[in-house]
Amino acid sequence: AALQHCSMIAGLLQYLLLANAMVVGSVQLLTRDNWHEHITGRHDWFIMFSQQGCPHCKRLEPMWEAMETRLGAAGEGVRVGRVNVSTDNGIALTFDVERFPTLLILSADGRAYEFQERRRSLPLLSAFATGGYRNQLSSLAVPTTLRPNEPQWWLLLRSLWKPLKQTVVVAFSIAACLAGGIKLLIYACGIRVPEEAAEGEATNKKKAG
Repeated sequence: AALQHCSMIAGLLQYLLLANAMVVGSVQLLTRDNWHEHITGRHDWFIMFSQQGCPHCKRLEPMWEAMETRLGAAGEGVRVGRVNVSTDNGIALTFDVERFPTLLILSADGRAYEFQERRRSLPLLSAFATGGYRNQLSSLAVPTTLRPNEPQWWLLLRSLWKPLKQTVVVAFSIAACLAGGIKLLIYACGIRVPEEAAEGEATNKKKAG
């Protein structure tokens, strides 16, 4: 009886493992090759843009799998997908995705809505996917063509350029403010710079002559 009991437990565990494997494989991986096959305008799509090595993306994966199961079981008609930006960065460039993970709803009427809440939970994500996105004021038109993939080195330079540009602008602004403040302080204290002192002396000499 004990042997039969252990056999039943082993069979149950095997079933659960297989069921879990089926769930894990249920989220559709979207690539350049199958994008237009799936994004046809007949369904809403909730898509996670993830990147290899991103710890935040890794933590979100189990919830994303559960999202697909929940929406599928509810018959909401919302498809759940994932884009691996490390291999298909052209899709991310098409939608100006720069942070990971980024979650986008591509509605059947051709608009893209980003989930912008800092807190991510299954109820919040489900509510957003099943119509909550319509309350969002900002949206973008879904492009009909995808941008080509770019080399990784170019993406690295592109990611560094924005913060570098902002740093340079801030540095110049600070330098200009400091220069203006110093000049104002000099005039307020009545201190004459060498050039102005020399001009003053030349003027006085002319008047004396």
